[in-house]
Amino acid sequence: MSYDASSNSRYEVLITRRTFPEAAARMREVADVRILDGEEPPTNEELREAVRDMDGLYSHIVDDVSAGIMDAAPNLKVIAEFGVGYDNVDAAAASERGIAVANTPGVLSETTADEAFGLLLAAARRVCEGDRYVRGGHWGPFDPLGLLGTDIHHATLGIVGLGRIGSEVAKRAGGFDMQVIYHNRHRRDDVLDAEYVGTLDELLGRSDFVSLHCPLTAETRHLMGPEQFRQMKRSAILVNTTRGPVVDQKALYEALVAGEISAAALDVTDPEPMAADDPLLTLENCIVVPHVASATVGTRMKMAMMCVDNVLAGVEGRFPPHCVNRAEIEGRSRLEGKSA
Repeated sequence: MSYDASSNSRYEVLITRRTFPEAAARMREVADVRILDGEEPPTNEELREAVRDMDGLYSHIVDDVSAGIMDAAPNLKVIAEFGVGYDNVDAAAASERGIAVANTPGVLSETTADEAFGLLLAAARRVCEGDRYVRGGHWGPFDPLGLLGTDIHHATLGIVGLGRIGSEVAKRAGGFDMQVIYHNRHRRDDVLDAEYVGTLDELLGRSDFVSLHCPLTAETRHLMGPEQFRQMKRSAILVNTTRGPVVDQKALYEALVAGEISAAALDVTDPEPMAADDPLLTLENCIVVPHVASATVGTRMKMAMMCVDNVLAGVEGRFPPHCVNRAEIEGRSRLEGKSA
């Protein structure tokens, strides 16, 4: 996609975290760009002040893009979120103000599925625990009963939320001859060898592994709580690569300690970052990594460039290529109404 940089007027764009130089250079062809590249994300007060004169906002999951932030920026036309999930953006408030909201769908599905399956493997075979065991100087003579894990092949994988990422996880499960079942708002007939399960309780009761891929909404907040963990097999393993609040972490800790489930592997937590003294970090049967499911060079570069596409389209008065609220703002947006 090309943009005309010959206009006498320059747009103002704010990027709230450091980004790839290539992405910043593309943005600067058209706009004056301010990048908040400090070690810590901006506070709400800092974000409100920085966004004041901006036409475009390139935001991240750590930013609380609230109605108040939007009201501080009367020229703001577009909010481009670096990621698929945009629950940190008040999309309803943006729609009320005619501001386009965009995300980066599709590009990170395979990479996130790789991470989800990697966590599943690591938890099942106790990889992180074994690494700590060796580094702690505990590796002794061969023990036929030491660090016994769980077989993945031929096991049942339950996927909660069979969207783009969940579907990719199902594909990877096929390589291990797993039985895949899923619970979704709608039955999916286009995913081969995956069985639709009508209730979450049934999925939990049948699954050896449960992988969460549903979006964070009011309905899915604490979707996995005390009752749900009691429904799971005692040998089951939970994997979460969607959003931390989908899991009630206090209930998860209690379930792991009580042996209601065998293990958990988390790419996301509530809050983020997780406190260093969080009780989950004291458990050998809980793996926690710092929200890195999309963190490969190739995928993050593609995400950055999609954000650039979204921002530049918006500031130039066109709907972003990946606008999530186009229907809500059509005909009353701050854009000029041109087609993307």
